[in-house]
Amino acid sequence: MKPDSPFRCLLALVTALLCNPVTLTSAADGQWRSVAGPVAARIVRIIDGDTLEVEAHPWPGHSVRVSVRLRGIDTPERRSQCADQRAAARLARNELERLVRDFPTVELINVSGGKYYGRVLADMKAGTRDVAAAMLASGLARPYDGGKRHKPQCAG
Repeated sequence: MKPDSPFRCLLALVTALLCNPVTLTSAADGQWRSVAGPVAARIVRIIDGDTLEVEAHPWPGHSVRVSVRLRGIDTPERRSQCADQRAAARLARNELERLVRDFPTVELINVSGGKYYGRVLADMKAGTRDVAAAMLASGLARPYDGGKRHKPQCAG
């Protein structure tokens, strides 16, 4: 057999693919790391000021229930040790509920997975309103880029 025969080239290619399956897996994983959307979703419940549980409808006849973390914002935590932070968390949750209350469905855009404890990360629109931007405008949320979170001090 000649060193440059088609069979030898095919054998080298198959061997390379079998010995390095990560290349194929990584390419497929990268393709599904985010969904541009919009994906229609019905709100099941508001968890806190920056997280909701939704029933998303990514394609006809199918739905998935998932928690969604709103991209770009952070709100106080309901389980904070600080009473003032728990009160602020209730206000933020109530504001988020007010913003989406009148919409039978919302749109999830730029949906991605990641380090969010089983949640997806997404932009959300209720009608034409960007929900995260409205939360920031309310003063009940602060900008958040995914880095280290602000840890408030309890008021005296």
